[in-house]
Amino acid sequence: MSSGTYIRPTDFRTEALRFLGLLRALVVRELKSRYRRSVLGPAWAILQPLFYMLIFTFIRSVLNISSEGMPYVIFTYSALVPWTFFANAVTRCGLSVNSNAGLLKKIATQREVFPVASVVTTLVDMLIASVILVGMMIWFRVPVTGALLWLPALVALVWGIALGCGLGVAAVGTYKRDVVFAMPFLMQFWMLATPIMYPLGRVPGHLRPLYCLNPMVGIIEGFRNVLVNGTGPDPGLLLLSLGGVVVIWLVAWPVFRYMSQYFADAL
Repeated sequence: MSSGTYIRPTDFRTEALRFLGLLRALVVRELKSRYRRSVLGPAWAILQPLFYMLIFTFIRSVLNISSEGMPYVIFTYSALVPWTFFANAVTRCGLSVNSNAGLLKKIATQREVFPVASVVTTLVDMLIASVILVGMMIWFRVPVTGALLWLPALVALVWGIALGCGLGVAAVGTYKRDVVFAMPFLMQFWMLATPIMYPLGRVPGHLRPLYCLNPMVGIIEGFRNVLVNGTGPDPGLLLLSLGGVVVIWLVAWPVFRYMSQYFADAL
């Protein structure tokens, strides 16, 4: 069944099972092949945020960046774990359709399964990188509070924005590979516009309303508050992030659905 075919209610369960079955197969295949010929294997999931943390720590020693009373390594790493997941998920979504071109032409399924599989496998990397974060929290004796109950909601929110952006990038990137090549650079700029290396308080007051329209601001601040500060997310920032995710989905998903009708022709 093509992505443009109407699914009757009686067929929904069959279609959902087919989707989940293919999703599972794609995720297992990706996890098995990703580090197959790598010496370090899954350790790469840890090395990327660690590398950024070390770079930021060096920059901080030069620029004297505030960490709001927290140890700077955990201040940055607690933000880098969700950020790295987001950036890698969006980037991998860009190639998800092209890398499965042969499969896409052979079977009939909802095309969303390919970017969804990319985001799910990247979530596994996030869980691996979180092991170091847990170790840091123990080392620095970060207290365990009820604020951690917010963690599933924050993970769902960053997963939602990653998939929303990923759907848009996958749709356009299937036709124009320049978009895929540009994503790592765009993510670098986006990271600088997000309070990862520096606290939100360092953003000038007159720029902060515009700055906080970046949906990753509320998400990153939420993770840092919950994991390190032991407090809940800022409600206003969280609502802005949620609104940003909704807007991204309202744009990206219809674009993906429309363009996915012609993926086979483009590939």
